[in-house]
Amino acid sequence: MIGPQDCEFHFKPDSHWQWVETIALPFCVPEANINVIVYVVARPMLGVCMADITILDRISDLWEEQAYIDNQQHMPCPERLSDFTLPNGLSIKAVEPINHYRVEYQGIDDTWFKLDYRALHQAYDINDPQIDPLAAERNGPAWDSSWDGHYEMTYKITGELVVRGKHYAVDCVETGDRSWGPRPERDNGAVIWWHVSFGEALTCHMFVKHDIATTNEMGGLISGYILEDGTLSGLVSARGRQEYRGAMPMGGEVSVTDARGKTFDFTFSTTNGCYWAPYPSNTYLQSSLRAAHDGKIGTGVQQLGLSRAYLTRHRDAIRQRY
Repeated sequence: MIGPQDCEFHFKPDSHWQWVETIALPFCVPEANINVIVYVVARPMLGVCMADITILDRISDLWEEQAYIDNQQHMPCPERLSDFTLPNGLSIKAVEPINHYRVEYQGIDDTWFKLDYRALHQAYDINDPQIDPLAAERNGPAWDSSWDGHYEMTYKITGELVVRGKHYAVDCVETGDRSWGPRPERDNGAVIWWHVSFGEALTCHMFVKHDIATTNEMGGLISGYILEDGTLSGLVSARGRQEYRGAMPMGGEVSVTDARGKTFDFTFSTTNGCYWAPYPSNTYLQSSLRAAHDGKIGTGVQQLGLSRAYLTRHRDAIRQRY
């Protein structure tokens, strides 16, 4: 079970040199078609840290056509993860460890934000059979060694965002995560990390396999949950299909069933997105979603994770399909 201590580093003196700890804290301003990536990748055994701030507001094949990018590699690794400030102007403080983060960023070109992230449920530990109904069937972590430890959290996020001098109020529900473990940077699996929220009343999060080179169908369910009116329930099955513009997902449908036996059906379309590569070995088709369920409209995020080894191995098949 995840606890307040998991706000801090988990490495040991003899941990593998590839040990990585990540913090993902996205947020959005749906009425302005703005989604923001806040992502930290710390490599404590090497003493370095990457941080990425990307502000998306359109559909593009090019990362640099988005509203704002600040991706900095090889900054000094912070001494602790519960309270730190990086040279790029990003500060993260655990006001209440894992349940309440205060996140501030002072960038360039009059771009900054000040936000509070408040958890809406207990951390969803995907490796704990008491929480995730699929965990007991796995032989090892949910994805690869980089997810030796991993949890998702859906947050209520409030505060202010300024993009090149234009002010926006932030009041949204979004899902972030934390990971730790040795992270190889070659030939990672092809996966989809997907979630949609309908305010605080309903969130669906899922993590599935996907073989984009051969099919539009989403692959086997790895992990996921439904958060409905404050009740957290792990997914036991999921299926989905989506259409593409090149390799960019443009929309589709998803159906999931949780451990209570309740089924939820969603349709979704992409509102902004691009190729995103927080570290060079992998590229992510990062897209923001407008979703529909039972007459309600919500928002969400999809990350289609593709290692460059996978993309080059299947380049001819991918070109023929798209």
